Amino acid sequence: MTTQPEVQPHTGNFFRFLLPQGWTIQENSNMLCLNSPDQQAAIMTVGLVGLFQPLRPDQFLAYALQMQSMQLTAIHSGYPVQPPPGVTTSGVFELTYSIGPTVCHGMAVSHVTIGYGQCNASITLAAAQAQSWPAYREWLPTVASQVAPAGSQTFMAGALARQNLDNSIALGEKFREVNDYGRRRWDEVVEDRWRSDDRNNFAFREALGNVDTRVNPYDGNRPVELSTQHSYYWVNRQGEIRGTNDPNYDPRVGGTGDWTPMPRYQR
Repeated sequence: MTTQPEVQPHTGNFFRFLLPQGWTIQENSNMLCLNSPDQQAAIMTVGLVGLFQPLRPDQFLAYALQMQSMQLTAIHSGYPVQPPPGVTTSGVFELTYSIGPTVCHGMAVSHVTIGYGQCNASITLAAAQAQSWPAYREWLPTVASQVAPAGSQTFMAGALARQNLDNSIALGEKFREVNDYGRRRWDEVVEDRWRSDDRNNFAFREALGNVDTRVNPYDGNRPVELSTQHSYYWVNRQGEIRGTNDPNYDPRVGGTGDWTPMPRYQR
């Protein structure tokens, strides 16, 4: 076990939390990610408002991980805990999940609130790559437990976007000729927001999973997840991949294969 680093109270645009020294922050209204300097560990909070199907805490945990392309492989233990005021039910879980080839362990708290015909839910996850988890297990969940919303807009962006988009469509049906332009403009704003959130989530998954996503030009630019141990990758028509940290390395020199560089995948 490593010693817990110094932590400082921090208030972002949407969350309040304890920030370990040297850790980086990624934040939007629906998600907070704190990443360790070596990219071996992270704290993540994700919330959704306005789900129409009631979920149990363990069901929302699996759903939230799936949204981030984090495949839940096992829940080793789980038990209910006293929910905070206004929350219907809460649970704590020790789990294993994978991001591509990388296996991670962690502790998660899941809160679910059911009422008024909808379900609101959030999880806070303290996790690390499997080989590093023993160094974090005793103190990282305690730091993660201090994450809290910083204002009324936290976890509301998704619900507001969905509600406003529905309103725009309804108005368009009644006033199609005068409202078409406004509706198209709103669709563009919502799409831009979703693309931005998707890029942030993709970057987080790459960082936590220690993954470098490249494309294979010989296979229709199909994304390929590779290790970050190399800075440059080459692929030939047979699908053989070579990695190197030498910017001057070129397998075409003195070789017989039809090699081409593998550029980074762009979201």
